Amino acid sequence: MQYLLGLSLLTPLVLGAAVSSPRDARINGLTTDAAGFAEQSYNYVIVGGGTAGLVLAARLTEMTNVTVGVIEAGFLRVGDPKVDTPAFIGQGLLDPDYDWSFQTVPQTHVSERNIAISRGKMLGGSSGLNFMIWQHGSQRDYDSWAQLGISNGWDWDGILPYILKAETVTPSPVGALGYSGRVGTNNDFEGRSGPLPIQYNNFYSPFESPYAQALEALGVPFNPDPDAGNSTGLFNSAACVDVNTGNRTYSPVSYFLPNQARTNLVVLQGAQVTKINLTPGSSAVATGVEFVVDGITYNANATTEVVLSAGTIQTPQLLELSGIGNPTILEQYGIPLIISNSDVGENYQDHTHVVSQFEVTDPTMPTTNLLNTNATFQQEQDALYLDDHTGIYTYTASDISFHPMQQFFSPIELASSIAQLQSEIAAANLSEWQTKQFQIQLSDLEAGTVGQMELLFFAGDIGGGAASGTEYVDILNFGSRHFSRGSVHIGSADPLAAPLIDPNFFQFTIDKEVVVKGTQIARNVTQTAPLSSLIKTPINPSTNVTSEADFEQYVLENVGTEWHPVGTASLGPQGAGGVVNDNLIVYGTSNLRVVDASVIPLQIASHIQSTVYAIAEKAADIIKSGN
Repeated sequence: MQYLLGLSLLTPLVLGAAVSSPRDARINGLTTDAAGFAEQSYNYVIVGGGTAGLVLAARLTEMTNVTVGVIEAGFLRVGDPKVDTPAFIGQGLLDPDYDWSFQTVPQTHVSERNIAISRGKMLGGSSGLNFMIWQHGSQRDYDSWAQLGISNGWDWDGILPYILKAETVTPSPVGALGYSGRVGTNNDFEGRSGPLPIQYNNFYSPFESPYAQALEALGVPFNPDPDAGNSTGLFNSAACVDVNTGNRTYSPVSYFLPNQARTNLVVLQGAQVTKINLTPGSSAVATGVEFVVDGITYNANATTEVVLSAGTIQTPQLLELSGIGNPTILEQYGIPLIISNSDVGENYQDHTHVVSQFEVTDPTMPTTNLLNTNATFQQEQDALYLDDHTGIYTYTASDISFHPMQQFFSPIELASSIAQLQSEIAAANLSEWQTKQFQIQLSDLEAGTVGQMELLFFAGDIGGGAASGTEYVDILNFGSRHFSRGSVHIGSADPLAAPLIDPNFFQFTIDKEVVVKGTQIARNVTQTAPLSSLIKTPINPSTNVTSEADFEQYVLENVGTEWHPVGTASLGPQGAGGVVNDNLIVYGTSNLRVVDASVIPLQIASHIQSTVYAIAEKAADIIKSGN
């Protein structure tokens, strides 16, 4: 079935895309010809063909008088069902063909565990590995950036137009999740002409509406317009799925393939950048990059700019390997210092998650697990997917909710958590940048203006492991506005070695309390009508987990990342938190720019991919304007 899907949906453009041109002609499109790529010069060299990198490449090559070279360590995976087919989410995780499969250093506050950090290793990066959820952040999320003193339109009014520029939203069916209207119809807040198709589910399991009703019974209001600046409450989420194909939509499909014939665009796959070539001076000049293929080192020359789009993990790693960073760290590994900036690799922020699994009362009810156990159901769904591009193969999580702490914490609990937090902040050795951030976060927490917790329902078992004859559903809960701050730094001068990733999860007690409470709420909602009639028993955490201490122990043993790392090359003031200026230029350089999630200064209570697309779209306009 998976092989059939991969062949039948393979884009014809891809089949010939990797064929290199003869040496006497300029290479363009997709290539694995490292030597040929290195022989050419480019106005712009983009490091990373991920979510942001391919958006930027497509927009810059709209200017016919410039050339753009993109270097990506992974390969094009369009036509691969592990990536394309929505219901197969999770199959690429921790697979080295798709995933960098990083790990954190032992987490001091999480039982010294090493936690997996998945990052997409393919054209499209993590937009080809994620759960496809498409969501705008709240206005307050983005306006907080401006409140930090960041100008040039890094706020709601400046970012929203670029989200709309990226997307083409098809509204939801009438009556989805029991809501009488349609979601996604607000033309002021949903784009209608962008490259990236966005749709709402055409398939809803028998569990979605009962889950929504149970959550509303617990006091969570339904939000009919979550993209309009307030994403709190329960809503029917959109996803990066194309209504015309039923497949994942992501940057290679929407931004690269339609433009790969441009003679001024070339994307080298299977090559890892190891260093940015910099000419030192009062303002260092990036002249190109070094990259490695099959153990051979090459150089690519950039006459105008080098743009880092390597992501929150690898962008700071490359900066440090190239001589930009904390002098103490660089000296430790024998790397000559070119630009001193101790904020490189700092300010790491992420969302955390815990999965709760529940066995359902009727194992014949349609979930993604049923595809593996019921041949008749699978055949029916195969036909729907291949013929009409509908059905459970196109399914993504749609029941999503974001919650201020006031929704589930009693006034006494909330007051206690805030008092503990303030005590821990006072005892911490905070920078001026962190102090500003925490003042904003505390104000938002106390006002209940943004979600501190997220809940997500999935009709199936994302992690697998359901025994034969059983069916599971999952409820995931997330900490969405954590106070904990971590870092990413090199641990070696070897450019091919993984960096040291320390999210410092649960540095502050309140972060753990939010996740523990969310795990308890996941249990509670399955015991609330009408969902309760469809749930047989908890599986993980088991029925033996009942007390606060039990749930806390379960969280410590099972918490992981939501794979939304941000902040390690932050927008911000020079010498006081910032790595890049308002135009995304790295401080101390004249032409090295960062365009990826690492520039996000303060985490948002939202799935972040729409924001990353917007950053890339906005960066393209900044570059085109000459700034």
